[in-house]
Amino acid sequence: MTNFSELSTAWEHLHALAPEAFTPIADDGDLERATSFLKSLDREIGETPGHPLAALADAMMTHIQAYEGERFPIPEVDGAAMLAFYLDQQGMTQEDVSRGTGISQGILSRLLNRKRPFTAAHARLLGAFFKVSPGVFL
Repeated sequence: MTNFSELSTAWEHLHALAPEAFTPIADDGDLERATSFLKSLDREIGETPGHPLAALADAMMTHIQAYEGERFPIPEVDGAAMLAFYLDQQGMTQEDVSRGTGISQGILSRLLNRKRPFTAAHARLLGAFFKVSPGVFL
């Protein structure tokens, strides 16, 4: 049976030892403190398998990811947007990609303009060319 009196005392003690770990993340300042705490915790844990604080690090990561997902949502993007991003990022033209992948420039243009759907073959060729998972194009 749970002894809530002892649990309350232990909880207060834990909160006093590491408030960053037990304070909800409500704003960007809290996020910065939680992230800093997690970095310190990761240094403490290192590569020690089964470290007793590993579960705390996992819980911290979950809280940080939840806040970031809410505060900084990543919009869903399609293959055309990803292809445009990689073209821009790499400073490449459709012709450059065509030469490197074997996909004709005309097909690349239709893919970019969402006039043709990406196939698994397109995704594999583009993934290999840009050295990314083919899934980003599907």
